[in-house]
Amino acid sequence: MKIYYCGKENCLPRHFFGPAIRSHYLLHFILAGQGVYKTSEGIFQVKEREAFLIRPGEVTYYEADKNNPWSYAWIAFDGPDTTGILEECNFIDKHLVAKIDKKKKDRIIWLLSNIVAVFEEPKHDYKELLGYFYLIMSCMEKRETEKTSGYDKRYLKESIDYIHQNYSYNISIGDVARHVGIDRTYLYRIYIKYKKGSPKQYLMKYRLLVAKDMLENTNYSITEVALSSGFHDASSFCKTFQKMEGIAPLQYRKNKS
Repeated sequence: MKIYYCGKENCLPRHFFGPAIRSHYLLHFILAGQGVYKTSEGIFQVKEREAFLIRPGEVTYYEADKNNPWSYAWIAFDGPDTTGILEECNFIDKHLVAKIDKKKKDRIIWLLSNIVAVFEEPKHDYKELLGYFYLIMSCMEKRETEKTSGYDKRYLKESIDYIHQNYSYNISIGDVARHVGIDRTYLYRIYIKYKKGSPKQYLMKYRLLVAKDMLENTNYSITEVALSSGFHDASSFCKTFQKMEGIAPLQYRKNKS
């Protein structure tokens, strides 16, 4: 992502800009007051705790209200992540106005002040600038699908990553849920929905998958395979393997060899 410029202004009544065309994306965050935003998509009344998007190459005009003029901060940006970020924040198709999360109103004001301050430094740290940008975008209200399905998929991915990195240790499903930051019941529902089985079943299947790979491609003993793939001992490993695969580990190795 590239941040081109940032700024803040307390507008006078009827202060306006345009009609004009921008060469990049430009977001205005309304911190107080209200005004009007005009584009080819229509006329939008924009007020405090909202933001309006100017897209590159489009003619736009915006004007502060005569009785309650807006104060706003703006960020001009572009880059490969732009479309995804804007869609998550409800800037989709003709929707050029989106809401700031009401719980994060004070936080976004603080973040916007900081990004402007960093940008105005003679030799600003670009990584710091980008950090503030992503934090600011995280303060926008998210699409409903992002709140539900999108979050579920993220939790699923994080839990799977944790299992894949820690299967050989004595981890529990409670450990997985704590790592992701949700309770076990919620994690269970996610796995039933997307994996058609419980988290415990997924963990066991993954351990067996690792064990089968080791049986096929190494000369490790059954005990070494058992302990390396997350089982307490060779006996419990053999019983589970026989139950799940319908064959003993040694016979499985012989058949594959």
